Amino acid sequence: MGLVIVAMLYTGMPTVAEHFWGRIVLLVGVVALPLLLSAGSVSYGVRQSTQTTFCLSCHEMQRYGTSLFADNRRALSAVHYQNRLIDRDSTCYSCHADYAMFGDVKAKLNGLRHVWVHYFGKIPDKMALYQPYPAANCLHCHDDARRFLEVPAHQPVLDAVYQGKVSCLGCHTVAHDLKALADHRLWQVQ
Repeated sequence: MGLVIVAMLYTGMPTVAEHFWGRIVLLVGVVALPLLLSAGSVSYGVRQSTQTTFCLSCHEMQRYGTSLFADNRRALSAVHYQNRLIDRDSTCYSCHADYAMFGDVKAKLNGLRHVWVHYFGKIPDKMALYQPYPAANCLHCHDDARRFLEVPAHQPVLDAVYQGKVSCLGCHTVAHDLKALADHRLWQVQ
């Protein structure tokens, strides 16, 4: 498409530009069409970046993807993935995107930080979240779930969890069981 526009500019632009509709066609071809194509590409990229396959395409994240198969009923990511409590196509995004007003934007910016470090920075030996994991991310799905509300251990801390004073990861300490991965204790072959 770009070559066609360039060829048209080179060969017929003076003739086309003499007429009103010719100038409109040139405006669309040179300005509007590239802008629309760029917007469509960005939109497609943003949609793709919510997919688990996108997150795991970086080799730094592949261990975390494999940890979804850890044979550990206490590892949060494995339990949620293996029991299909979250959509497998958007596993990473479902848990790591804040559900606040600008949570989507924040998740995308954090993803860009990952990409920046991947290409231009020093990849840390141990991955860490940019901020403490918010209980609101868990409550997005578990808020009124009977399985969550009726757990005896949850009863004394429910109010604090709802107020954001207590993190779910205070008790559920294993999010991704990388040790099970290192020991080759996997629930099933991928």
